[in-house]
Amino acid sequence: MCRSLIAATTLLLLLVGCHQGVAYEECPEGYILLEEYCIKVADYYLERLKLHTYAEAQSLCQKSLPTSTGQSDWTADLVELDDNKKLQAISKHILGDYSGRVDGLPYWVGGEYVNGVWRWVDGSKINLKSHIFVPGQPPINGTNRAVLIVPADWKNQRYYATTDAKTGHVLSYICEAKEK
Repeated sequence: MCRSLIAATTLLLLLVGCHQGVAYEECPEGYILLEEYCIKVADYYLERLKLHTYAEAQSLCQKSLPTSTGQSDWTADLVELDDNKKLQAISKHILGDYSGRVDGLPYWVGGEYVNGVWRWVDGSKINLKSHIFVPGQPPINGTNRAVLIVPADWKNQRYYATTDAKTGHVLSYICEAKEK
């Protein structure tokens, strides 16, 4: 009886999914499972102090998947912080769990000002009332601007989003892999 209930519950969870209809059990090589997201934190330790513009970070994410068998079922881009839960999981990972260090780096993420609207890399609108941004951000006119996250609440181990010029140089970026 218990096994049947567990099996039925597991099947239901897999069918419903955890986030946007998807529940990942494993991620592509080089990515880690944070909550239900496949994330790759590319920071200055990995990048050997190389600075990246927004476009460079986006290109590196898109090329970050290994070419081994089975990896072609995935796409990768800069992470979209389309819900608070994802930002909290990433914040905790960076500020608390990531090699036991607290570095306070800014990280490029996948949002930018396009044709008068703040959008994620998939084209969806950024919810400007989602409480992911530092107060006063993003600017109403964000011409040539993109989203990055910065540590803004050390006590609660929390990053918040802010913006910078797309041509600005940042040491680190965060990618997210999703199944096609």
